[in-house]
Amino acid sequence: MLCEYPSVPFPRPTVLTEREWPLVHGEQRAVVNARGGALRSYRVGSAQVIDGWADQELPPAFNGAVLAPWPNRIRDGRWQIAGTEQQLPINEVDRQTALHGLVMWADWQLIRHRAASISLGCRVAAQPGYPFELQLGVSWTLTDEGLRCDLAADNVGGQPAPFGIATHPFFGFADHRVDELTLTLPARRQLRTDDRLLPIELVDADERFRTGRSLAGVELDTAFTDLEWDSDGRCRLRLAAGTGTASESASLTIWADDSFRWWQVYTGDRFPAGDDRIRRSMAIEAMTCGPDAFNTGQDVIMLAPGDGWRGSWGVTRAQG
Repeated sequence: MLCEYPSVPFPRPTVLTEREWPLVHGEQRAVVNARGGALRSYRVGSAQVIDGWADQELPPAFNGAVLAPWPNRIRDGRWQIAGTEQQLPINEVDRQTALHGLVMWADWQLIRHRAASISLGCRVAAQPGYPFELQLGVSWTLTDEGLRCDLAADNVGGQPAPFGIATHPFFGFADHRVDELTLTLPARRQLRTDDRLLPIELVDADERFRTGRSLAGVELDTAFTDLEWDSDGRCRLRLAAGTGTASESASLTIWADDSFRWWQVYTGDRFPAGDDRIRRSMAIEAMTCGPDAFNTGQDVIMLAPGDGWRGSWGVTRAQG
């Protein structure tokens, strides 16, 4: 069975969670970890919103982490810039791709921590396959509206740098698995992919998602684009659970500003056989660009020396 992360077992250090910080705002609670700048958990009262990981465990399937300087996959780890071929390390062995960037396992550095917010930073050094220098930042904040993530990238090198970014949270409800959820997603196009999850072509998005489609029996690891924006410049997805009655239903509204042109939706199907995480929760990722973007060129951000990029996404939980 294919996995979304390398099939070679990772070593398990004695302590994996020693550098993490709590956030508190009213009844909201979150934990942010230095590894990958990741959101480890988020709850509203007793209700789970983010499905995280255990103390003595590496974050599975890129759970919660910042993905940069590209999200998703690069075919064979190869791409070209200015006529020069670049070769990135292959970290998804089964599909022979360079997956989810260079900072997932990095130790992000604390910039500022307050009761309800935290800011972390990470430097991307010039290296084989990506000969550019970036300074990345992530801020996680609990507000009256819910949880907010602010991402930043600055080109601190001497040449233009191609760039993309996302985060990889797993959303869910403790008492409802994926087959009991309904997804509403305002996108006009979705990406058809091959068996390596690499692009074939953009096609019309499934219209059922526009009004709310049950995920019972639906397997997705799909990128959506050509998004619809609300009057405030945000694109909003809705993930709903329960019967629809006020006492037995809940929903998440996941939003992104117009710095993000794509959503990746993954229904959690490819964990190892027997793992309880299979279809327990689902990754919903606001991405600036789609799969294999360094080769397709679509929506890649080119940062000139000294230039920066900023973008935000967030989630609100509603009951009833």
